[in-house]
Amino acid sequence: MEENRDWRDIYFSRDYYTYLAKHLTPERTRKEVDFIESILSIKRGHLILDLGCGFGRHTLELGKRGYRTIGIDRSEDLIEIAKEEAKKDRVFNVEFYVMEYKDIEKLGYKFDVVFSLYTSFGLSTYEEDKEAIEKVYNVLKKGGRFLIDIENRDALLRYFIPYSWDVFNDYILLTEHQFEPESGYYISNRIVFDLKNNTKKEFVRKIYLYTASEIAHILEEKGFRVERFIGDYDGKKFHVASRRLIVVGVKK
Repeated sequence: MEENRDWRDIYFSRDYYTYLAKHLTPERTRKEVDFIESILSIKRGHLILDLGCGFGRHTLELGKRGYRTIGIDRSEDLIEIAKEEAKKDRVFNVEFYVMEYKDIEKLGYKFDVVFSLYTSFGLSTYEEDKEAIEKVYNVLKKGGRFLIDIENRDALLRYFIPYSWDVFNDYILLTEHQFEPESGYYISNRIVFDLKNNTKKEFVRKIYLYTASEIAHILEEKGFRVERFIGDYDGKKFHVASRRLIVVGVKK
């Protein structure tokens, strides 16, 4: 039954691509890939892993720029879309796999760069995230870089709003935001009113909001040297009001 399914399987479905990812435009994707290309010093010949690639927007953009990139995600629906887009755009130097983070060693590769953009960490349990970071360390080459991009807890709570809404051509998206201070989880209850088809769909997203010190501690515990903190895709220094919390770790 629907209520017994993992919320991630419901949220990150084809409906996510249809309704919840409209703001992830090609222009935004190119800007974000410009950022990681620069920050991670990506070079020709590097092998890159996109951890939590979703429908493959960053993987595909890197492929279009000539980089061999592998994208993994636990969502069968989104990986299917990524493969469809790769075929449509004739991007042949990318690969996509349905896979949990803890299984990335099964790929059998050593990577120069691993990145996780747009809040993939925090969607699983704390212990699962720690295990995933350990696996990333194992699949990176010595000196390889690992970038984690998540929402900045301090800014989200500082500017907390209980409700928000977005209006698109064919639908309206309403979101109720909640924060559980005891657990550290940020919960978004989303309702889509599809005006074209006269339907209503409901989604729940639940993420653990890491602090900068927490994520740095896990990286260091697993063997990384924390190289820098960044506050957004423009490369600005991280501070309490930064929109994003971006951390770069280097394998010792």
